[in-house]
Formats: sequence, structure tokens, C-alpha cells
Amino acid sequence: MKKDLRSEFNRRQNMIEEDYEVYYYSDRHFQSVLPHTHDYYEFYFPAEGHIEMEISGTKTPLSYRNIVIVPPGTVHRAVTQSSERSYSRYVFWISRRFYNELVKEIPEIAYVMKNAEEGKYILHFSEAEYMTLRTRLVRLIEENRSDLYAKHAFAGLCISDLLLTISRMAFEHDHPEIRTDRDDLFRNIMDYIEHHLEEDLSLDMLAGIFFVSKGHISHVFKNEIGISLHQYILRKRLERCAAAIASGKPIRDVYDNFGFRDYSSFFRAFKKEYGISPRDYQNVYIRDPRLTQNV
Repeated sequence: MKKDLRSEFNRRQNMIEEDYEVYYYSDRHFQSVLPHTHDYYEFYFPAEGHIEMEISGTKTPLSYRNIVIVPPGTVHRAVTQSSERSYSRYVFWISRRFYNELVKEIPEIAYVMKNAEEGKYILHFSEAEYMTLRTRLVRLIEENRSDLYAKHAFAGLCISDLLLTISRMAFEHDHPEIRTDRDDLFRNIMDYIEHHLEEDLSLDMLAGIFFVSKGHISHVFKNEIGISLHQYILRKRLERCAAAIASGKPIRDVYDNFGFRDYSSFFRAFKKEYGISPRDYQNVYIRDPRLTQNV
């Protein structure tokens, strides 16, 4: 996540925009908010940190593979679990009117919302599924902050894509018999990468482990999340490095631990992804008063 996509956290619980709002928050010291309700739909995507979601008085610990869907009028709040309050998350709000307009055009979008309105507020996804959704969220944030031609229309397509993808994934979880061998291969590779980021993750090595051709892995990967296997692995390693750097760990120990052979290649990749050097990134989290003003 590039630094310029991060939003400054505030306690506002009402929409300013007519249709939707989307944010990426990353706070070093997150402070719990009071129980509240909205007159719009909220989608809550934890990214890093320890948090609980309290809904109608019931607390549930969240992981970065969860999605919380809060219908209008539902009492809820996010609560810190521990004294370490570093916390990152994506938040997407959509008005009832705009949501209903989208559902008229694409009724399948309503699948997860109907479940949430019946009390199924929290969804559990795999690493592969979460990364697919993260890609769509980042694209929506980038579009929302752009000045490109037909921005509003394109953002509407991004939102439809995001909501339809969530509904499709939830439907597949509820109906596991429809999953394909290709889905299983993709999820298994994603899970393997997640737990072996410090090791060799070359295409040759993965093809040997999963007994499929290199071309098949590349094709499946590109089709599922829109980026190459190499790009995905690099992004995952950088995310781990960024989290460790923000916690104050020595930068040299960090890049050595997550598969980077030398500092120069790590530095170039980190700055390209985050728009800031590793050292400056660490200083932002340690010294930037905007990240601690809500404590």
C-alpha cells in the first residue's frame, strides 16, 4: 500500500459523499470507538493488528482474512485486544440508495448482504481470496482519488466488481461442491507462499512441489488476481517487511528474514511499492503525530 493511499483516521460516523466512501487506515495507536449505528452499509476489512469486532454486544476476534459486513441500524464497534494498538484496515461505506441501485442491475450482489441482515456478519476467507479482494479495494481507492475521465462511472464498476466478488466467494463457501481443481491449486499455492516467504519461491520450485507445469501456475495466478506470481510474492514479502519495520525492528534483520538477498534490491522494491524509503517509513510510524493524535 503506497503511503499516499493511507487516510488520516477520524471518528466521523456519517457519510459525506452521496454514494460511497472508501479508506485505508493504518494507525500505530488505535483507540476503540463507542458502540454506534449507521444509516448506510459498512464493509470492514482488517489488514494487520489485533482487534475484536463487537456487534450487538457480542465480541469476535478478527484476523486479516475476515470481512465484517454491518447493515444499517446494527450496533457495533471495533475494540483493541491488547496494549499493542498498531492496526491497519480497509473501510468501505455504501449508501442504501446506491446499494439498491446496484442490486437492481446485478441482483447477485445482494447475496452476502442478505446473510448479514440475518446475523451472519463476519466472513472468513483464505489468503488467496483476501488478496483478490485487496487488489480490488486498492483499485477502488486509486480510482476514487484520481482525476481521470469518467471517474464516477468507473468507480461504480469497481464497486460492483468488489461486491459481486465477495458474494461469489461467500456463495462458494456455502456451496463447496462447486469449487474446481483449479481453485484448489490456486489456494494451496497461496497458502504455501504465505508460510514460506523466507525460502526459495521460484516458479520451478513451486511447479515441482505441486506437480504441475510452470505455464499452468502462471496462467492460473494471472487470471485469478491479475498480477504475476513474481509480483505477488514480492508484494507479500514487502508487506511483511513493512509491518516489521513499523514495529521498530532493525531494517537489516527484516530484509534478510524475508527473502531479499541484498539491501539495494530491497530498497528499490520497497520505495517503488510504498513511495518512501524503508528508513523514512519507519520514522513515519515512530514520529508522525498524525498517527497518534487519536490516542
